[in-house]
Amino acid sequence: MAPKLNHPFMEGLKVVPEGKQKDLKKIKTWMSSQPHLPEISDQYIYLFLHACYYSHEKTRSAIENYFTIRSNYPAIFSDRDYKSAKLHHIFIKLGYLISLPKTTPEGYRVLLYSVKDNDPTKMVFSDCIKAFCMYNDIILSEDGLQEGYIVVFDMKGVQLGHLARVSLPALRCFMLYIQEAHPCRLKAIHVLNTASWIHHVMRLIVPLLKSELLSLIKFHTGNIPENFPTELLPAEYGGEAATMKEFEKETEFLLGKYHHWLIESSEFKSDESKREKKASWWGLFNSSNKSNEMDEKTVLKNLQID
Repeated sequence: MAPKLNHPFMEGLKVVPEGKQKDLKKIKTWMSSQPHLPEISDQYIYLFLHACYYSHEKTRSAIENYFTIRSNYPAIFSDRDYKSAKLHHIFIKLGYLISLPKTTPEGYRVLLYSVKDNDPTKMVFSDCIKAFCMYNDIILSEDGLQEGYIVVFDMKGVQLGHLARVSLPALRCFMLYIQEAHPCRLKAIHVLNTASWIHHVMRLIVPLLKSELLSLIKFHTGNIPENFPTELLPAEYGGEAATMKEFEKETEFLLGKYHHWLIESSEFKSDESKREKKASWWGLFNSSNKSNEMDEKTVLKNLQID
């Protein structure tokens, strides 16, 4: 199968949306007038349409941002060979990246991320962001048009030293990508075992957050979010799912399955030499966040940890 056709779903989209052909046609017509955008499959367009609840304006914006960011930040979106020494170290040694098998009653997929090695000196922030994005691409391919996603991030093992190793350009790129480009319906973000110094983290990211994303974040002092279906969680969290070690094997299997697919995915990016209107890609962030400025002091004052 040609690379264009097995992206973003390696095995194809199993359930194609009904009655959405007109939406697809409108976006395809628009893309044909944008010479800098890559040629992509209809299924790729359906992914964006679904993520944007079939709003044409939001879909066009997401597509533009997605391929532009991937072109302009190669440190995160190129060289996606998980077998390379630095990426293999992240996937196998530094952390757990887990997609839980059962969905919530609403049909949302739960993704769990946690630290395996708590030594900050072993972390290269931009490489960790790259690995995170690679894994998320795999999950989108596996899930198809998922109703929504809940992210659970366990801070246990995270040190202040990790914060000191954050690269601001990479962080800014990542926050833009997640908020303006990543084609998924994000429903909630739960932070477990929240560190006492979480305010330092928030001071760093609040200037980059839109109010919509901030409203999804919930902080918890313990292992389990309140009113969360705990049976979905791994055994280590008191749930009925498999152990973290067993999930780790599943992640390794997926990485092997998607090895060449991930490398191919680097081809899907804008060609800036063909862009009709030249502009700084950082302008994407400035324009998208301009109407959503938040008072940092107010946010930190209202920061609640359950």
